[in-house]
Amino acid sequence: MKISSPFLSFRNLPLKYKLIFITLLVSLVISWESITGLQHVINNSNKLIYEQTANSMGYLSKEIANALDTAESISLSISVNQTLQKNIYILNNSSYLNIRSASQKEILKVIYTNFNADVIATSVLPEASDRIVWGQNSSPESPEIIAAAKKLAREKNGSPGWLSSGRKDGSILCVRQIKRIKALSLEPLGIVMIRVNLNRIVRETARRVMGTPSYTINIHEGNVLLYPSELVESIAVFPPPLENETNTYSIQKFADNRYFVTRIPIVTSSVNWSLTLGVPYDDLFYSVKEAKTTYIIRIITALILTVFLSGLLFREITVQFNYLLEKMRRVRSGNLEPYPFPKKNQQDELGQLNQYFDEMTADFKKVIDDNYVKELLLTQTQLKSLEQQINPHFLYNSLDTIHWFANRSGEKNISVIVQALGNLLRSSLSDKQDLIPLEEEIKVLENYLLIQKIRFPDTLSVSLEIPEETLAFLIPKMSIQPLVENAVIYGLDENIDGCRIIIRAELRQDFLHVEVENNGSEIKEDILELLKEQKVAAKRNGVGLTNIDSRIKLLFDASYGLQFKNGKNSVTVFFDIPARTE
Repeated sequence: MKISSPFLSFRNLPLKYKLIFITLLVSLVISWESITGLQHVINNSNKLIYEQTANSMGYLSKEIANALDTAESISLSISVNQTLQKNIYILNNSSYLNIRSASQKEILKVIYTNFNADVIATSVLPEASDRIVWGQNSSPESPEIIAAAKKLAREKNGSPGWLSSGRKDGSILCVRQIKRIKALSLEPLGIVMIRVNLNRIVRETARRVMGTPSYTINIHEGNVLLYPSELVESIAVFPPPLENETNTYSIQKFADNRYFVTRIPIVTSSVNWSLTLGVPYDDLFYSVKEAKTTYIIRIITALILTVFLSGLLFREITVQFNYLLEKMRRVRSGNLEPYPFPKKNQQDELGQLNQYFDEMTADFKKVIDDNYVKELLLTQTQLKSLEQQINPHFLYNSLDTIHWFANRSGEKNISVIVQALGNLLRSSLSDKQDLIPLEEEIKVLENYLLIQKIRFPDTLSVSLEIPEETLAFLIPKMSIQPLVENAVIYGLDENIDGCRIIIRAELRQDFLHVEVENNGSEIKEDILELLKEQKVAAKRNGVGLTNIDSRIKLLFDASYGLQFKNGKNSVTVFFDIPARTE
């Protein structure tokens, strides 16, 4: 891969300039992250303010909904009152003045009984009579409002309905059609119209929830503004929510002022309105602006301090590196004397690196000084190795001579034993690796068994159960023959009728399983530990067992090794090793 030229230029810069470049790069990244992080903080502030405002508005919405439910309950209580229905029926059907006057008084008693602080005035409009009203302000509604109220009452057909009163006092009208219940005739008798002081409900509840009023509240039913009245001037009237609007808060402008606008629904059994709260943005986010300025100042201060402190730290780093480079130049020129410049006892990585380099230089100097002695020792070792190589060759040559004389004398068994013994010694003393294929180990074993069968032709029986697919797997050299030798020794000692030995190998998943079974009495399954601790005496080949176990553990892992199990008149020694061919 071809490396670009700017990268090569950076790699060739001195360490000091690399560190300065990295510092500048980190500063730029921090500045960029700080700017984006600040914007993220502002967005989260908007969201947090919305959540806090929404909690307050949720309570406000609930209180308004409760007041509306109360007004609807009052309208229902009045409309189904038997006394009221009876007297409205009289007013609609009687022309006697005294009777009509008495009926109006009874209707006023019913209205007075169903009156509370949130109601400004309650009006009953019979179908064939004049309006009857009770309240703080009994001035009549405009003909347009009365016509709209009657139309809405007919459409609702006995259910409550709401519409704007058209007044500047922030009131709203709850209307309901009065139907005659007697005999279930459901004859329309008139309407009841309750003027609710929505302005008082909103302001009193908002004062309890949000404190001093520095906000504007709008209530819409669809696209129609219910509160405040459209006739009220100098009050922010925000656009009604769109049909599929999903944003619950936004920034809107009204009369050169920005407002933080939040919406929440007002839902009762009969209304589905939208409550909009507008808070002056500049007042609300003054603290956010102040925090933003403080944040920017802190970032600049932190960058200046970072550059200043980094310069001091870089100086310490480069000094240590310069010391190390100078030491390397001295060693390269052949000067192995101690470094004459002052040392700093630093325990960081650079200090340790300088210390280790000094120790390495001292050791290197000592190695050079001792080189002559080392050369003498090496020469002596090589001579000793040559002496050891002479002994095996002498032994092989002697066995070949015995084999030749045995053949010449016609002693075939002696010739076979000598030849097998020579092969066995050659395999055991060869310089091959510690791991050999199972096939080679079996050949070594066959030479040993050839000798033993000549010695014990009638008492020794050996069976090999070695599948061909296992022959290529590696096992420790001379690991099976000592196990068979041990089986022969114990088998012949304990069995007068003869010794039967079975040698098996098989592949078990990812492991090669090797076992040697012989007939005889039980063996202690912890025999290896007892032999190592010398709690029992080794009988001839006991040392061979511990040797094989130790070699297996060294070659593979401490979890591997020889294991023993007892069967019915039999003893089996086995081991499992990873199955591999390389």
